[in-house]
Amino acid sequence: AGSGETAFSVTTTGGCNSANATHYVITLSGGALTETINLAGLQPLSAIPATGTQTTPMTIAVPSTFDMAQESYGSAIPTGVYDVKVVCRAALVFTPISVFTGKVTVRQLAGGVAFEDGAQPLAVTNTVRPKITGQGKVGATLRVSAGTWTPAPDSTRVAWRVGTKTVGTGASYKVKAGDRGKTIVAVVTAVKGDLTPGTARVSIRIGR
Repeated sequence: AGSGETAFSVTTTGGCNSANATHYVITLSGGALTETINLAGLQPLSAIPATGTQTTPMTIAVPSTFDMAQESYGSAIPTGVYDVKVVCRAALVFTPISVFTGKVTVRQLAGGVAFEDGAQPLAVTNTVRPKITGQGKVGATLRVSAGTWTPAPDSTRVAWRVGTKTVGTGASYKVKAGDRGKTIVAVVTAVKGDLTPGTARVSIRIGR
């Protein structure tokens, strides 16, 4: 909850287009929610600070005072992509007159919650796996490509592992005598902004 500042705004593609439409309601649903959240309950159209709202797109501010601690989903809206719906209707009639739908992406940041327009990626995703080059024998130098990711990462890092032990970092690794007969795994992690980092693994068996 906030002190009345705007959390985000919703702009419709058109107006209510009916003299019978006197009120609107905005809801948020989908993602990890267990029920629909009422962002702006039954409000008169006159509350929208715009002219010609019956025929032109409406921009409606969603205040940060809406309850973000309902029992249905915990202490905060979980990160995810959600459906936003704006319904125009008469005050005492539940049947919609006009319905506008869209999506909003919610992110949990260190300083609070961020709302982003539309369905945005939540994590860095591997689309082409990394590849190890080099011979699987003691003394050889192994190299791993970063692979392909979407969206393109800001940076990647590599950890070379034998079992659960990290034996090296960086794009290359020189095979040691102790690696003989073992499987070496290169774990590539891709990082971009506030997205959840992506990981991909590729392995090679070291000969005896």
